[in-house]
Amino acid sequence: MKGRWILHIDIDAFFAAVEKLLHPSLQGKPVIVGGLPHERGVVSTASYEARKYGVHSGLPLQKAYQLCPQGVFLRGNYQIYEAFSEKFFRLLSGYTPDTEKASMDEAYLDLTRCRILYPFFSRTLQEIHRRIQKELGLSVSIGAASNKLLAKLATAQAKPGGVVEIEPEREKEFLKNLDVENLPGVGPKAQAILRMLNVHKIGDLQGFPRATLHSLFGLNGKELYLQARGIDSRPVVTSSVPRSISRETTFLKDIWNQRLLLAHLAYLCDRLVLPLRQKGLFAHVIEVTARYSDFCTETRRKTLLTPLQERGEIFSAAHDLFLDLFPSSRNSLRLVGVKASELVEGKPLSLFEPYSPKQEKLGGAVEQVREKYGFGSLLTIREKMLEDLYTLKKDRGFVLKTASLTK
Repeated sequence: MKGRWILHIDIDAFFAAVEKLLHPSLQGKPVIVGGLPHERGVVSTASYEARKYGVHSGLPLQKAYQLCPQGVFLRGNYQIYEAFSEKFFRLLSGYTPDTEKASMDEAYLDLTRCRILYPFFSRTLQEIHRRIQKELGLSVSIGAASNKLLAKLATAQAKPGGVVEIEPEREKEFLKNLDVENLPGVGPKAQAILRMLNVHKIGDLQGFPRATLHSLFGLNGKELYLQARGIDSRPVVTSSVPRSISRETTFLKDIWNQRLLLAHLAYLCDRLVLPLRQKGLFAHVIEVTARYSDFCTETRRKTLLTPLQERGEIFSAAHDLFLDLFPSSRNSLRLVGVKASELVEGKPLSLFEPYSPKQEKLGGAVEQVREKYGFGSLLTIREKMLEDLYTLKKDRGFVLKTASLTK
């Protein structure tokens, strides 16, 4: 292959695959990871046996049980999955330093600078495929092409457990017969517009001028024009800084009491600050998500003038965003979440903001206490919110979902 050598590697049904590896009795069974059938969370991962029944990630657990009552439902273990993820990326980094962590189980590799080490590209793909399966015991799908977009599309065609390489001379033909919804960013609204235009395949889309797509989809139209032609200049980003860190909770019962919800939001902000401090990260954007009892989900975000790490300031921003999401006329909530994104290492110095180590020292002291006595040994929210939080935990109950960290 000439030009860039880009690989996209994805572990098949990651959480479910790890559970099957650790518990061989689950082999061949529909495994659903995310919680138990009576709980109000959503599916994190479904094995391919479960997917045959229509179960997929993001589906409410109760709905998944209706579709697949014979499924094996598991809450999962994030720490175990993280350990497998670390082994996965350690193996990949042995092939090239140009490795991008897209998620816990998904990576991009750029072998262009190392091509002298791998004169036979196809053999290298097969070697990586075999090594992961042998050393980790997990099935992976690999797509290879001249850019990230085509490599990811190739991986989708390789699933489960295959390898698909797209040579430059085959790119146009490969795209031509793919359904248009395979392109990233083509959601339900865009699909509806394209169907009205009798556009079903990417090849159909290739006949539209750039100006027409711009008039239909605005700025996204330009990106759609390039994607339909397999053009993608994005580099493989090797930075170790995650794109975002989030915490969320799905409640066992819908909650309408604003004070209880604000108390829990403060708790989530407290949990969010912990990995920020551990990794030395500061957030430029704070985002709050609310899912109502009718499953409608809304999000509000705020871009900060200076990046934040301090728990009180993050909660203050989240508090204002939440109040905008929760007017009294709306239904009760089944989920609330907070996210820190556009993360940077170290806080930029400001000429107009005096530096004080007080908050940094306080945060460090809080971490030491929690490390020794547990997270719940010290809470920093206001006394009245503490009372509300304890009421929430005792009388309402909640399920704290696994930490979310995306790359």
